[in-house]
Amino acid sequence: MLLIGQLTVRGTSALLAPASTYTQPILCALTRHTSTYPNPFIDNQAYKKASRQLRLRRQPGLRHFTTKHSSLPPNSTLSPYHPPWSPPSEASLSIRPVLIVGAGNLGRRIATIWASDSRPVVLYDNSLTALASATEYITDSLASYCAVRGTHPGSVTMTTCIQSAADGNAEATPWMVIDCLPEDLVLKKSNLAEVEKHLRRDCILATNSSSFRAELLADAVPESVRGRVLNTHYFIPPRNRMVEIMSTTHTADAETMFSFLVSQMRRVGLEPVIVPAGLQSTGFVFNRVWAAVKRETLAVVKEGVASPKDVDALFRDFFHSEKGPCERMDEVGLDRVMEVEKMYVDERPGLGSDAVVEWLGKEYVSMGRVGEKGSSGDGLFTKEERDRLKEMRKEERKVAVEESKGA
Repeated sequence: MLLIGQLTVRGTSALLAPASTYTQPILCALTRHTSTYPNPFIDNQAYKKASRQLRLRRQPGLRHFTTKHSSLPPNSTLSPYHPPWSPPSEASLSIRPVLIVGAGNLGRRIATIWASDSRPVVLYDNSLTALASATEYITDSLASYCAVRGTHPGSVTMTTCIQSAADGNAEATPWMVIDCLPEDLVLKKSNLAEVEKHLRRDCILATNSSSFRAELLADAVPESVRGRVLNTHYFIPPRNRMVEIMSTTHTADAETMFSFLVSQMRRVGLEPVIVPAGLQSTGFVFNRVWAAVKRETLAVVKEGVASPKDVDALFRDFFHSEKGPCERMDEVGLDRVMEVEKMYVDERPGLGSDAVVEWLGKEYVSMGRVGEKGSSGDGLFTKEERDRLKEMRKEERKVAVEESKGA
């Protein structure tokens, strides 16, 4: 539900979060059509121009704001003087938010995690539709995650204005920015260059990219800022709590920064894995291991040693996994699988997977057989084969539930 005007989420105790009016005319026009985003949990009430607020009951404080763009803050990182990095004070973290850039599937999940310990989060996206969808997810998920951990939710603010979200003139300026934009290097670099202009010089600039090393983004910002750029690679929180941290060759205070980040991540239920300072690893840890699994799986299928069905059956049986590598690659998209493998081949020509990449492109991607997101739905598995696998899993879960009841 788009968080505009005076809205209510059903429940018992209320949290109050004010929201100001839009400053951009086009957004004002869009906000008149809040019914575009139906949500059975939220009821529209009378619109009151003088008093706009959102009441949430047993839910996080969620609000939408856009303020006028500010000028460059006096303590901007563009200043020629750049002192060594030191962590923000513990007291300031109660008002300084984590800024998440991108409200997609991962951005909204990461926002949920960071808002789970009475700390503020700001979620930016230029799409009102994405923010509306993210609002529904966070409203449903944050209270549940806090209940499991025995913590209290912080406020989550939605915005379409990156300048106001990152305003270094404000007392509540972000202490960390996490890039959750699509895997497009040009897009990520242009966004980083823009948002950095409005931040304080102690703000950590992190990217959640699963394939790009932060090293590749660092040249988008002034040299004095590059020491604060790093990778924080999340998986699918809150289901997966592990997060990989990797610095760049520019990181001067890695030990201090890593120590601070680890303590903050553990506070919200995450378990970090650190790539030692100075080392650069495309794919970090897990994705490098997973890339090897995908590479050999495709080679086995290409050579006719086994079918995708047999490979996945063996994988599921041995690892007691719900899905095998072929089905997972179909879910991601074989075009994306090919792009990532090309990147590994370019960095490490000795891998010898050029033939696999060429085969995948010729037999699948060029034919439009990229998996679930393709028009036909066909990939390594046909759409019908994947549908049968899904039905099989439903039956297995049903049997498991019945057996547990019988026990």
